Amino acid sequence: MNALEYINAGLYLRNAHTRMPFRFGSTVLLGCPQNVLKLDVVIEGTPVTGYSAECLIPGWFDKRPRGYELQIQDQIAAIEHARSAFASRMCHPRPFFSIWLEVYEATKQFSAESGIPMLVCSFGFSMMERALLDAIARRHEISFGEAIRQNIYGIDPGAIHDELSGYQPSDWLPAKPLSQIALRHTIGLLDPLTREDAANGDPINDGLPESLEEYVERSSLHFLKIKLRNDLEADLERLTGIAEIMRRQRGEDYSVTMDGNEQYNSPEELMELYERVQSTPALSTLWARTLSMEQPINRMQALNHDVSDGIRALAAIKPIIIDESDASMDSYPQALAMGYTGTSSKSCKGPIKSVLNAGLTWLRNDKGTNVDYIMTAEDLTTVGMIALQGDLSLVATLGIEHIERNGHHYYRGLSYLPEGEQQRILEAHPDLYHTLDDGAAVNIDSGVLDIESLQCPGYGFDIEPDLSSYIPADKWEFNSLGIDQ
Repeated sequence: MNALEYINAGLYLRNAHTRMPFRFGSTVLLGCPQNVLKLDVVIEGTPVTGYSAECLIPGWFDKRPRGYELQIQDQIAAIEHARSAFASRMCHPRPFFSIWLEVYEATKQFSAESGIPMLVCSFGFSMMERALLDAIARRHEISFGEAIRQNIYGIDPGAIHDELSGYQPSDWLPAKPLSQIALRHTIGLLDPLTREDAANGDPINDGLPESLEEYVERSSLHFLKIKLRNDLEADLERLTGIAEIMRRQRGEDYSVTMDGNEQYNSPEELMELYERVQSTPALSTLWARTLSMEQPINRMQALNHDVSDGIRALAAIKPIIIDESDASMDSYPQALAMGYTGTSSKSCKGPIKSVLNAGLTWLRNDKGTNVDYIMTAEDLTTVGMIALQGDLSLVATLGIEHIERNGHHYYRGLSYLPEGEQQRILEAHPDLYHTLDDGAAVNIDSGVLDIESLQCPGYGFDIEPDLSSYIPADKWEFNSLGIDQ
């Protein structure tokens, strides 16, 4: 099934800068290189090209005290290792899934030998994985969602998780992908909440919303993701400000998730926040509408069994999920055994991993008869076209009804792309984008993204990217980014 033979792969980078700073945890993102991986393969005798893309960002994949330039070098090294590992196993035609399994094992070994964290190495692995998933779907002229349900990729769930033996992804996935997904708007730690906050700060005045207040008004947002800093009084003050904006704009008609971004050293620190929030009348509605808590504990401690009792106590109050701790295939089962109640889906951690984690969640929920365990859809500042649309296609396939998105906020539409390419994207995906200036931007209609057009052959995008604004990765220099580390 889908005998693959490697021809060539190239990694291309271009710089992009945010319209406003994005602070998550201890990191502030001002700009980053965006990459595209172009992969040429032969599938069952037919040459096909597949693509994947992502932003190379600081301080998420690796939170060690390590400069941004070195972090980018590690991310590129992880992609190159994955390219080489896949290529060496595709020198003659072989089925996709057997290759995928072998390269995953090689990726774990590379992480152990190189000292590059597994989360970084998994990202490199996912870049090749996504490009192959795209190419295979294109070869069969079907969408990613159809390809997963028909299992043209030959995925054997039991080869990764014993408890999924005998099942196929179609057993737990919805019958068809979603055509709409609600947008869960990120509130970064530096984001202004009100117009007054924006005016008193460093206003951009570019015609787009800058404050939460403006976004809720303009886009009718129903879902928010709130970043926490583990500064109790500052967090309470900020939560109270958010609650007041939502009270005025939406009454009780909204939901939020909270993201600890590894800022807590122990469950007890987070429990103190829970207790203060529950005892603050102004936060009663916001707390009632809080759906989950994401990765509060530092990754060095999050899967340490010493914190298991504390995690269970927190999970008894609100569902608690892992994100940065979900570095390998066994991370989610380990987290479940410790009392966590879910995990996140992110393309950078691997689409097949997300699909299999959805299967584990389905089993924990008695094959879908309850909802005690959850999967959420989170963002890594994915931007259009390739990274954004691929990730949306994955989440539509999983049936997750709301997704964190922040590229619409921190970037000015697709302004980093050539105008001609933006126009082609508008024509191919008029439901997901609308016109902005002479280009395109994500269209948020009543807090919802329309994504029916993403069900096209391949991994969610209907046109080939224009690589004219990129340079080969080995020609790119960190100094060209023009930001401090």
